[in-house]
Amino acid sequence: MTNYIVESSAVRAILGRQRRGVRLHAGVIAPAVAAIDAVSLLAAVEISRIIYNGGASDVLAYSGISLVTILTFLFCGRTWHLYRYSGLMAPIANALHIALAVALGVGSVTILLFLMKEATYSRAVLVIFAFFAPALLICERLAVAWLLRRAIAAGVISGRRVVVVGDEGELDRIPSSSNFQFGISEVGRIALSLANSADGLSEHDRSSILQAIKLARVQRASEYALFLPWSSERAIAQVTEMLRATPRAIRLYPDQKTRAILSHRANRGPKNGFSIELQPEPLSFTDRIAKRCFDITIATVGLIALSPILASVALFIKLDSPGPVFFRQSRRGFDDHEFRIWKFRTMNVLEDDATIQQARRGDSRVTRLGRVLRRTSVDELPQLLNVLKGEMSIVGPRPHAVAHDRTYDDLISQYALRRHVKPGLTGLAQVNGLRGETSTQEQMEMRVEKDLWYINNWSFGLDAKIVAQTLVALAVNEAY
Repeated sequence: MTNYIVESSAVRAILGRQRRGVRLHAGVIAPAVAAIDAVSLLAAVEISRIIYNGGASDVLAYSGISLVTILTFLFCGRTWHLYRYSGLMAPIANALHIALAVALGVGSVTILLFLMKEATYSRAVLVIFAFFAPALLICERLAVAWLLRRAIAAGVISGRRVVVVGDEGELDRIPSSSNFQFGISEVGRIALSLANSADGLSEHDRSSILQAIKLARVQRASEYALFLPWSSERAIAQVTEMLRATPRAIRLYPDQKTRAILSHRANRGPKNGFSIELQPEPLSFTDRIAKRCFDITIATVGLIALSPILASVALFIKLDSPGPVFFRQSRRGFDDHEFRIWKFRTMNVLEDDATIQQARRGDSRVTRLGRVLRRTSVDELPQLLNVLKGEMSIVGPRPHAVAHDRTYDDLISQYALRRHVKPGLTGLAQVNGLRGETSTQEQMEMRVEKDLWYINNWSFGLDAKIVAQTLVALAVNEAY
């Protein structure tokens, strides 16, 4: 079997046919089933009440029981992975957990009623509910599993978009049509020849992994799915190291031998959905939404509030020296995508070549007005336009010239990891004194260390703190 790649045109054609019908993402399944479970529990309480009281009492009388039981069940379901694909497709195997979750809900209700000295609820209704609810939930889960199988077979449900990278021997046993058993939708596949993996990856395999990286960008895949022999530890390490340059999750799935072992563990162990996360996504979907909203708000308010200053600076630049108002230079952003950064021109040169000299103190290329703009960082304000366009963020690793990126990619092993998030107008390194020229490799390594710490520890509060520190730092003339 030779190395092959699903061509982007073919993938687009397949996806185009699928989009003409109803198509749901796998991410909506768990919330939908949780809602169905809640309705089932509400129905179970009502049916239990009718069985005992014959429908005579108020329908809303037992709403408190329903609410407590639902919250307890959903918490337990999330903890015991009842909403993962493997849990949804095996309702009988998870029957004990379903019954135990209901029992914990009923126990919580009983304790609350005792503490509140509430005597209006019937103990008989609680007993009926404790036996009836699990049976109803299991029947509901059986129906859900049947519907999911039908939907998956019909191509109605899609999993996470992934590029599969694996040993050709492993991939022979995993048809792309069956990959939803792992909760993924394959948009491309790269096969490696790991017969001599003890000696490391061959040049051909390294070239194939670079193809996988390109394919993931074209198809906007969210992760790489690795199907490699678990005994090939060196190959796994080398493949992972090459893929880590991109901001996608990397998951290692069981090989043929491990799947065989797991399949013999009956109902006691992880099943089809089992995988090992070798690299998480830098930011979750929710985090990215929150960060983008923060960026748009700050950039919009900033451009409106600073518009008189921006207009005045533009006029002064034209009066101070010949040349354009703005300086635009190529930068590498998120996932290595190049963009043109906006800055007020502060020099009498417009360098954007393979070799670019960093500005330094007393640099003769800097104009008279440029020195003032650089000291106050006003020259960076036009980058709010890059933020609005989605090319940059308010906070993130500062983007360097492409020529400098190429140099430091080779010198610093983790330098490329800075591009796992969007570059920022300001960053953690900048508020910790690592601004301006980096004349030594050690200085750049310190900056990279701060940038990676920021990426690994991102929070909304951290962004707000860095913005506040930046405003304070602007009063100190550190740049040049």
